[in-house]
Amino acid sequence: MADLAVELDIIPDAEIKPRELMSHLVVRLLVLAEAEGLPFSKWDTEDLSELTLEHRDALATAMGWKSDVKLMVKKGQKIYKFYKKERSNSQIAIMLPLLLRPLARHAYEKGTQRIG
Repeated sequence: MADLAVELDIIPDAEIKPRELMSHLVVRLLVLAEAEGLPFSKWDTEDLSELTLEHRDALATAMGWKSDVKLMVKKGQKIYKFYKKERSNSQIAIMLPLLLRPLARHAYEKGTQRIG
């Protein structure tokens, strides 16, 4: 998680507090998702399918995508290929499956704050 934090321009404290760090990572990942989408692979299909519809919709909306799992994976695979080619040491594609649920929940919560 520390490597991912550094990649997302977060300087972790000397003593890492996992929950606090995860919260910062999720915020930064959503900003990244809004800017360029997320690097999904076919292995993320099940994880995306298991998200609640509201959370998946919010994540897809943040990226400007439709929330259909197959379409999300298809678009994400293009980004994943870019990561493999241009950012081969990136922790984003590696850590994304572990952070997908909190990321989608954050997208949902952020979206409901805009509405309410």
